[in-house]
Amino acid sequence: MPDGVIVSDPGIFMMFRNLAPEVNLHVSTQANITNAESAKFWEGLGAKRLVLSRELTIDEIREIRDVTSLELEVFVHGSICISYSGRCYISSFLASRSANTGECTNSCRWNYSLMEEKRKGEYLPVFENDRGTYLMNSKDLCMIEHLPLLVGAGIDSFKIEGRMKGINYVAGVVKTYREAVDTAYNGKAYNIDPRWLRELSMFSSRGYTTGMFLGKQPDEDYNFDEASYKMSHDLVGVILEIKDNIAKVGLRNRLDAGDELEYLSPGLEEKLFKIDSMQNNEGEKIFSARNEDIIYINVPSGVRANDLIRRKKSGE
Repeated sequence: MPDGVIVSDPGIFMMFRNLAPEVNLHVSTQANITNAESAKFWEGLGAKRLVLSRELTIDEIREIRDVTSLELEVFVHGSICISYSGRCYISSFLASRSANTGECTNSCRWNYSLMEEKRKGEYLPVFENDRGTYLMNSKDLCMIEHLPLLVGAGIDSFKIEGRMKGINYVAGVVKTYREAVDTAYNGKAYNIDPRWLRELSMFSSRGYTTGMFLGKQPDEDYNFDEASYKMSHDLVGVILEIKDNIAKVGLRNRLDAGDELEYLSPGLEEKLFKIDSMQNNEGEKIFSARNEDIIYINVPSGVRANDLIRRKKSGE
């Protein structure tokens, strides 16, 4: 039995309500809940949680909180869709991959030119800079510095956008926000740990913005320079098993003896550990290994099974 399902269509909502009344229903951000009356409407139908529209300010969230006892959820980190609350069909039309089924190609991040219909092949100038024209390219959302404002506005759940993201991104971002959320709820002053910001800079992003929570998104929060993602670290491998500080590692990248690695483990953040030696499955000493190889290495105390290993990208 699922904990709940996320729906946006009223018909699908009522189908679940009639056929599976025991299932908790969460109303998707694509339902565009932007005001108190919408919240009361869904509450009257029997919703459990509302994933609020991405276009709301914190003051508008407070207004909704005042009229409903439902759980409220908002996005706090990740890609920002150029379309209203994520209702986008650009990817579906251009690449036959629907964003609504988790297959978005991020078509809004592409470099576009302008051509008048009757002037085939004649591209009209639309300049941002010498790198191209990225008219719909927002920076990514990051609210880690402002979580207490959302808590104070009555938000019950923070949502991290992870569509089409790898395990390095998901594990690292969730871990960082877990620490921040625990700090926000410990009853003490919310002090930003500079390490959280450094951690988030390691993962793929287009730079960060606070979106519309604090008011109109300023022009500098749109990424006109380029569409490419930036990240400072690569995923090297996953800890599969550990015994007596010897770890069995499934590699996701090349690894050479002498490389310096970081472990995504509590208490070991930002510490570097040099790989002096490694062995293959046959117990033979080796000096290099490739993606998908299984190797054995010594790891420091505190590293756990399923923890990730990463390495700073060359040139960073």
